[in-house]
Amino acid sequence: MGTLKKTTHLYSGTRRDDGTTLVSVNGRLLDSRPDFRNQGATTFDWGYDGRGGPAQLALAMLADHFADDERARRHFEKFMRKVVRHLPKEGWTVTAAQIDAACLEGGTLSVLSESNLLVL
Repeated sequence: MGTLKKTTHLYSGTRRDDGTTLVSVNGRLLDSRPDFRNQGATTFDWGYDGRGGPAQLALAMLADHFADDERARRHFEKFMRKVVRHLPKEGWTVTAAQIDAACLEGGTLSVLSESNLLVL
């Protein structure tokens, strides 16, 4: 009998010169999940607290990470305020372990940017 091995997810966000944002997980584009909520945005954004792009990014990341839409809905607002609003505008990288830590009460998140390491 084989053992299950959980794949480690690496989430990355970049902003192009024209302002367009791209978010990937393990090299594939992250599904924006526009069906996920009534105010669903179709694009992602970060670096501020907002009901559009930042909320959609928080929902999509958590839905992918947890593979559980209801759990993502319970945590997305806190995750948006605690993590997404602080992500560096130019780009960032977040691991699955960092998401788990940020979702814990009082947890912190280290986010790798192109220029430095931020602790949120």
